[in-house]
Amino acid sequence: MKNLSFIISLFFLLISSNVLCQQPHLEKIKIASGGHLVHFMPFDLAVAKGFFIDEGLDPEIIFLQGGTATAQALLANQVDFSLNSIDHAFKAAIQRKDNLRMVVLLNKLPGMTLVVDSRLRNDIKDISDLKGKSLGVTSKGSATHMVLASLLSNANINPADVTIFDVGSSTFPPALKNQQIVGGIALEPFASTLVEQGKAFILADLNTLRDTERYLGGVYNQAGVLTRQDVIDNRPDLVQKVVNIHIRALSWIREHTPQEITDALPGKIVGSDKIRYAKTLDKLKEFYSLDGIINPKGVENVYHSMMTSGTLANKNTILNREKFFTNYFVEKSQSDSIIKKNISTNNNE
Repeated sequence: MKNLSFIISLFFLLISSNVLCQQPHLEKIKIASGGHLVHFMPFDLAVAKGFFIDEGLDPEIIFLQGGTATAQALLANQVDFSLNSIDHAFKAAIQRKDNLRMVVLLNKLPGMTLVVDSRLRNDIKDISDLKGKSLGVTSKGSATHMVLASLLSNANINPADVTIFDVGSSTFPPALKNQQIVGGIALEPFASTLVEQGKAFILADLNTLRDTERYLGGVYNQAGVLTRQDVIDNRPDLVQKVVNIHIRALSWIREHTPQEITDALPGKIVGSDKIRYAKTLDKLKEFYSLDGIINPKGVENVYHSMMTSGTLANKNTILNREKFFTNYFVEKSQSDSIIKKNISTNNNE
């Protein structure tokens, strides 16, 4: 009986060993993330769908508080990639650290909404009417502050002619309710909730290409995946894999409904209200990049907003902005996909 138990144990041990041997070797990489923000949902989707594993990668996600912290982790060689806005590459450059590069774009629009207290609907009908008012942003120097400054400047209002308050994102609604501010830049799902409840109205919907072009003069290419120039130089194959993964995620998003995307994500990302999350994604259907290509004009708009908001002082002018992003890997990914598709088509004929 003991011999039989030993044989059975040995049999299962051999099976387990064989299964482990058959598992593909996954290359570990470290990626810094500021959390499960809708801006970086394509990355979360890629993890959930196993796209990293398909490329032979095992991502270790380092969660940090905010974009500055994730960019600093990348600069300090603590991670290989970071989910960041390109403005952090510019901010690092003025600190004599000009080696951050965006390699794939995730968002082609700001993904924000300029809202105003409904009680002022008869008084404020245009951005120019905001002169002298108190407005809220998530924090000064943040993306919301930069976008607000551009909106004001393009409406011929000196950003110094309004009072800016740091009100956060989830705490934006109570700041509006308590009349600390008359309006400002709200993020989803808070902007939609305020409008649905009749507490605010939209002055500029920068989740849409139409309003982004109208008020900012074109696309606004802010958030994507950053890495360092040394990673590009020394590990181009790794960069290509990471870009391939995000191109695949963007394609998957384009081909599926907000509800299907919501269902594909784990509960820790979508939260307890899956209906609200799906509504948010529907609101952001123009927000995500279609192909990952970084538009120089979109980067210029981000740079302009940094200068306008004072995030970059005039003395810190960066002349060669195109140095901080590359479309090489995205274009190669697209080219390889076309070749594979043609080969598949020819083989099926």
